[in-house]
Amino acid sequence: MPSKYTAKAGDSLCSIAYQNGFADCKPLRADAANAYILNRKVDPCQVQPNDIVTIPEKTEKEVDGATDKRHDFVKRGRLAFVRFVHGSSNADPTVDPSLFRLNVSNYEANRGGNPDGTAAFPGTGVKNFNANGHNDVDTFKVEVFDIRGSGELDAEIEALKPVYNAAGSVTKHEPFPTPRKLAVKLGLQAGSKRFRSCYLRLVTDATDRAAITKQALLVSDLYDAGDKKVEILDQLVRASYTIPSCPEGTKCRSIVHAQIGTDRRRLRLNVHVLRRSVGGAPIVSTADAERRILVWLRRIYAQMSIAPKLVSAVREVDPPMNLVSISNDTGSRAQGNGRLKFRIRAAGETDQVIRHRPDPTDSPLKSAMALAAKINMPFKAVVTSNPARFDHSPGRKSADILITEASGKRVIIDLEHSTDSGQSVTVGRPNPMLFQEWNGNNWLVGSIEQRTILKNYGGGDNRFDLFVINRFVSPTLLGAAMMSGHQVDPARSAIPSVKWSAFVDLRSSAAGDGYPAVIAHEAMHAVGEVMHAQAAPKQLMHPFADAADAVTIAKRVRDGAVTYDGGNIAGDHNLVSRMRSQGSSLLESW
Repeated sequence: MPSKYTAKAGDSLCSIAYQNGFADCKPLRADAANAYILNRKVDPCQVQPNDIVTIPEKTEKEVDGATDKRHDFVKRGRLAFVRFVHGSSNADPTVDPSLFRLNVSNYEANRGGNPDGTAAFPGTGVKNFNANGHNDVDTFKVEVFDIRGSGELDAEIEALKPVYNAAGSVTKHEPFPTPRKLAVKLGLQAGSKRFRSCYLRLVTDATDRAAITKQALLVSDLYDAGDKKVEILDQLVRASYTIPSCPEGTKCRSIVHAQIGTDRRRLRLNVHVLRRSVGGAPIVSTADAERRILVWLRRIYAQMSIAPKLVSAVREVDPPMNLVSISNDTGSRAQGNGRLKFRIRAAGETDQVIRHRPDPTDSPLKSAMALAAKINMPFKAVVTSNPARFDHSPGRKSADILITEASGKRVIIDLEHSTDSGQSVTVGRPNPMLFQEWNGNNWLVGSIEQRTILKNYGGGDNRFDLFVINRFVSPTLLGAAMMSGHQVDPARSAIPSVKWSAFVDLRSSAAGDGYPAVIAHEAMHAVGEVMHAQAAPKQLMHPFADAADAVTIAKRVRDGAVTYDGGNIAGDHNLVSRMRSQGSSLLESW
């Protein structure tokens, strides 16, 4: 009587038939119980994992043999199947494990070797082991086993697009509107019936693909085609092998799928575009800023199996001026010989003039608390103490007073003044058009302009905040990141409203693809608690950014040790793992 078989990845009707004693798939196709496989709208006649395939009843065959001799009968294995492998130097290809996950390559697309980039990437004619291809752990090959195969075989790999439901969950995969396919030739591995392709890579942009067109499969976003949702790490890579010996018109194929990414994570972030002036035009459009995240940050971080997740829509924000700093950039104590003063204003509200005479040796925090206590409704004050600058002792900390109005009206602080010879009163008045960044001694504190923006709009401990300004005072500066600093110097760690944030100028955020890696670079400073890469080839954390995309620009994140500078955090770091360890509170599981 007929039997049932549960299909596995890579199975085909021909292979199942062969395993069960038939010469080919005709008897299985003729069985009405298998009609649903033949009549599929997508991939008709092709078996999918977990399909229940009906095996027709077999006709018994008798074979004569002498009773005084031994007769060996070999149980049939699979006729043909395809799989992904990385390969090895083993002479026996059967010992190499199958790959069920593929990763975006961290190498320059057309380079190989160890360390990465020291040699040319082996070309399409290299189908056996080659160290220059093998040393990139993200390279892969397509392998076909076919007991009837000979010569050079043909296979195909294709990236499949995820389809999402209203809740954002992947429900299925389908070909991209413009199919992303790669035809590959497979050569026989000596002493086997296994055939392998050349070394292959997954890449996320057209520039990398163009560098090795016949060896790179593009797995990228669809943002510019009008689809924001498609994640690189939600895509599947399909390998298929059409079995030449199949006698049917629609031939049997062996098909397997591999997921993209290992230990996939999402980086929570918000993006804020500063307006040029209060109520004025934004530095860049929110659409352009969003594109930079969902195109370039998405493409570059896919190397680490990390994708950006916008917690809320990109927004425009006004430059605030509602922060008062006591002993900004000095952290000095009071002398007790004068008075601190400032005025608070908001439309439709009575002005408040706040005065306080500190006692000798009062700290900035104590003076700030005393001033805040004198602020009355509808105004509210929040006091924070800043870490000490690197050129000051750990106890010399400035303090800030952030003042808001209960109904959300814009607050303006002016008439600031101090007659105390020890403590100053400074108001933060950020100028997005010419923005003052931190300097070499207060990069965990931030400039008063940075703190004014961050303490108004920063997100705290569970996300990365990115702010877009026009340009910095330092004309060559493209970005400035605010790290946690807990490893740099625990006594000077950045505070929650400041750390895990960055400012970038419009060159890396405007329309187009100029300076494509800047945002990814600054985010890695903050999330990964790391400074600059010191060795060639250029890594993402190279000190200097590139103006245009190219194969050789600093957009790679080596999955291995790279030497970084940075005082207490200098050393050899693997940024793929360090992003997860240092930025764990900003990342969520897939």
